[in-house]
Amino acid sequence: MLQAQWTGALPYYRSESVPGGVEDLAALVPEGAVLRVDQRFDHHSTLCVELPGVLLELERRRAVTRVRAAGATAAAVEAVVAQVVAATRAAVAVPEGTVRMRFWSASKDGDGSMSSREVTAPGWSEVAGNYAARTATSLGALMGMPDVEGRAGRLVLWHGEPGTGKTTAARALSREWSAWCQTHYVTDPERLFEDPGYLLEVAGVDGDRGEDDDEQWRLVVAEDCDEYLRTDAKLRAGASLGRLLNLCDGILGHGLRVVVLLTTNEDVGSLHPAITRPGRCLSRVEFARLTHPEAQAWLGAAATAPTGASTLAELYALREERVDLTDRLPDIGGYL
Repeated sequence: MLQAQWTGALPYYRSESVPGGVEDLAALVPEGAVLRVDQRFDHHSTLCVELPGVLLELERRRAVTRVRAAGATAAAVEAVVAQVVAATRAAVAVPEGTVRMRFWSASKDGDGSMSSREVTAPGWSEVAGNYAARTATSLGALMGMPDVEGRAGRLVLWHGEPGTGKTTAARALSREWSAWCQTHYVTDPERLFEDPGYLLEVAGVDGDRGEDDDEQWRLVVAEDCDEYLRTDAKLRAGASLGRLLNLCDGILGHGLRVVVLLTTNEDVGSLHPAITRPGRCLSRVEFARLTHPEAQAWLGAAATAPTGASTLAELYALREERVDLTDRLPDIGGYL
């Protein structure tokens, strides 16, 4: 394409990028195109085709699809780019009530592998009633952020018993932030803490970021990080916790648009003080049990709430008649 422009044969050039990676680039090509180049790598593919008076290049690099065209006339180039961009946006569009999440896992040799798929995600207004009042207030403030530019801290810490709705809240946050932030879910958080290269790759520090990747924020979600966040974490995991915190507010994270969400079932008092020090967290939320009045309001007339406080998982079990909580069972877990 550069050679065609340099010779003057195709002097007009236009380009546009669309968030979202299209796997089948050939499906975006206008009819009548002649294939010139088809290249494929791990997270990168390029397709170059020739149309009458226009040379078109499509590139998928991780989670961005780029459209570039050079041609003999500006009108022809702009028409082709507009057509292909419209097809690209239609291909990456997700149905209402879903978000596109990126899922990371590390191979045995330490290289990160990323895949993406659509995940059902509720809006915050749909699930706010599932949380204790003070939890909902803190979550509501976080969900409503239009961006995090200029705010102190890049760490979001959620702590509370199993079954208090942390996973549901993570999906809701992904949807509420979807206009300006991509969600990257880490399936193996133990590798995230142990492998510096994997941590940097998930954060986007891998030399494979284009201009559009730099514009979008990245929410890195790691659930159930209990053993890496306790007070003795440094003794057991070495410098791993320090690296992660450096990514959030140190030199390592400088210039990156990354927010890290960690969830744990531990009580805040048992967490490492480096995590909870003032100014480190963009948001720190305790997922508390619902009080008896809150639980009864949630159940309505369907059942009678236990006399004490209840987790969301316990209330679902009670409403669906899967367990009798009048005799409370200890340590009821599960994800919601």
